[in-house]
Amino acid sequence: MKPVKFEENELMVMAIFAEKTRQDTVMTLKEALEVLEETKEDVSDEEMIEIVSSLIEKLQQIEDKYYYTLDLDSYLLASEDDEYED
Repeated sequence: MKPVKFEENELMVMAIFAEKTRQDTVMTLKEALEVLEETKEDVSDEEMIEIVSSLIEKLQQIEDKYYYTLDLDSYLLASEDDEYED
């Protein structure tokens, strides 16, 4: 199996939507993707759709044990820090 490399923006989105299991995270992301596709209004929505779609594909390629090793908390903290800087 080819190693899966997550991009920074994918990890940040994953941190936001992370559930207790990889499968639950995939389901939550699929639900979010449906909403994005139904309500897209501009280019930024298209970009988010691409990120979420890519993330779902990658999550389906990895094993649970790899998912559990991801340090998503640091990406959540980074996104909160960005909000406070604005």
